[in-house]
Amino acid sequence: MSSLFNYQTFDVRLEKSTRTLWVIFKIPYFTSEFLFELESILAWCTGKVEIHSIIFQSRNDQLSSGIDPAILENLTINKLESFNSKLQKINTSLMHLPQVILVDLGQGCHNIASEFATACDIRVAHRSCEISFDHTKIGIMPSTGGIAQLSLIAGHANAKNWLLTGANISHNQLTQSGFVFNSYTTDSRFQTIEKLLSEISKQSPVSRIQTKMGIVEHVREPISQFNKLESKLAKAAMISEDWKSHLKPMPAKHMKEAVSLTLIKTEDELN
Repeated sequence: MSSLFNYQTFDVRLEKSTRTLWVIFKIPYFTSEFLFELESILAWCTGKVEIHSIIFQSRNDQLSSGIDPAILENLTINKLESFNSKLQKINTSLMHLPQVILVDLGQGCHNIASEFATACDIRVAHRSCEISFDHTKIGIMPSTGGIAQLSLIAGHANAKNWLLTGANISHNQLTQSGFVFNSYTTDSRFQTIEKLLSEISKQSPVSRIQTKMGIVEHVREPISQFNKLESKLAKAAMISEDWKSHLKPMPAKHMKEAVSLTLIKTEDELN
């Protein structure tokens, strides 16, 4: 089936039987073009209450490897901040869309793609799936809603373990924590996902939308506050520019100086 729109980074198709919009990633990384196009399709979905669900999936085995290291190394502080800001805006918008948002993790995802997954309503995955919040290993920090969302979904203890180690999180850990709702084998992938989409399509549209609104309202304020805090902390961390040379990061003893420079810069901007 041909794509509904002529996007370069993903295909879009509509499944009429369940009123589902399928967004199929064509590239292995999140790029600026990808975020621009994703923001565009989500804006279109805002007024399409006749669409019951949206599912994100990839052509590849994994949902996404996160941010492209080659692109990351060439980003300036301002461009990285702008990139993060756009992704945070997208992740926030996923919470407020009238549709139920599903994401198929496939066999895994990393850093900012894992943050993106936390913003979706329901996560499914292959039984071999492993994901990681390995931001700090590439010289950045979670700053697009991942810290707040992850703690609310999987619990504060799991969030600390996963974020502070950057280690791969096994399928068992993901399911036991509640991060992944349903799992599938290669043979049962289509049937598992279709069953979920079918269950969603059977719901009363108005009741479903109001239910999601109630769920979102329950966590909206703390997430909004944490998003602001994440952005401030990330801005301080950006002074190190460790993403350009993550194999030789800034020594921790320079952290005080880095934070001071950030505060001074912020005050100058306010003045």
